[in-house]
Amino acid sequence: MTTSQFDTRTPELTDTDAVALLAEVVAIPSVSGSERKLAERLRDIAAGHGAESHVDDAGNVHALVGHGTRTVMLLSHLDTVEGDVPFEHSDTLVRGRGAVDAKGPLTAMLVAALTSRDLGIRIHWVGVVEEETLWSRGAEHVRTTVPVPDAVIVGEPSGASSVTIGYKGMVQLDVRCEVPRTHTATPGPKSSEILVQALARVLDAYGTRGNDTFDDVGMVIRDGRFEPFSSECALVFRTPPGTTPDGLLRDVSALLGDGIEVSAVYDVPAVVVPRSSACVKALSRAIVLGGARPAHKLKTGTSDMNTLSRTWNVPMATYGPGDAHQDHTDDEHILIQEYLDGVRVLRAALRLLDETLPEAAS
Repeated sequence: MTTSQFDTRTPELTDTDAVALLAEVVAIPSVSGSERKLAERLRDIAAGHGAESHVDDAGNVHALVGHGTRTVMLLSHLDTVEGDVPFEHSDTLVRGRGAVDAKGPLTAMLVAALTSRDLGIRIHWVGVVEEETLWSRGAEHVRTTVPVPDAVIVGEPSGASSVTIGYKGMVQLDVRCEVPRTHTATPGPKSSEILVQALARVLDAYGTRGNDTFDDVGMVIRDGRFEPFSSECALVFRTPPGTTPDGLLRDVSALLGDGIEVSAVYDVPAVVVPRSSACVKALSRAIVLGGARPAHKLKTGTSDMNTLSRTWNVPMATYGPGDAHQDHTDDEHILIQEYLDGVRVLRAALRLLDETLPEAAS
């Protein structure tokens, strides 16, 4: 089955419309840094359904639906990692790069927002750029320029019957080793040898085993360049609550030893929200109303919930249809029924938040 472009003039969104929109969103390439086409298309779709919609200075797309003194933000990301996944739209699934991470959650949130205009809350849907890059530029722009909402649901694949309540943080350290330039046959250790030996000590202390559990520090070595006289790489750590960037920098520097330069490049803190959070409770109750038993997940990656929680102290949770094991894979796809279940959970959660969020103090 092939897909045609979604009709912005359709006054209401049926399940068929929602699936057609998902297929169109997945079919539009939007690798980090190249999200503009998708952002403008979603702006037009939202405007065609009566939302106030615009693309901001960072390239994020916004849609505002409904009225009221309380605002619930639904925020997911437009961008995908690189890699070609052949597009497919069948009766049961949509396959393509970003189908799960995070175009399924992104589109489910937009459909839920556009079909919840009758509630007594203001819904602010945002599709942000560059979540898949180090700096999360889109979410940072939202965090620093948009008025703080009363509640936030971040769109990432948790599975239609699960809510993500925590993510590890991230710390990137860049390391560099240089030695005086000589003939390569001259006796004495080369920078590449020194750095490789030092990295072995760091691997012994951390390794990648910490990526399997939420409570341990995990590490990945990337962007390596190993030459006789100048060598460098990046160390990307996934950090549980309680691990500070300064402490990690100190410990890693000691392990690497003398002669190796270490610099902190980026960090974002871990985040864990309580199960008593209004968003967690609303999503969990919505899952129950749909006939499933909700699960609560702690993830070893990071998301824009980490970024927003730097300064926004409001109820939060992360939710979205899709199997997270499909993230970034060569067979990335989302089941249509899973996606539609996610739309229904989000709609129900918005209704419950309308009923439970306190009115803003005057």
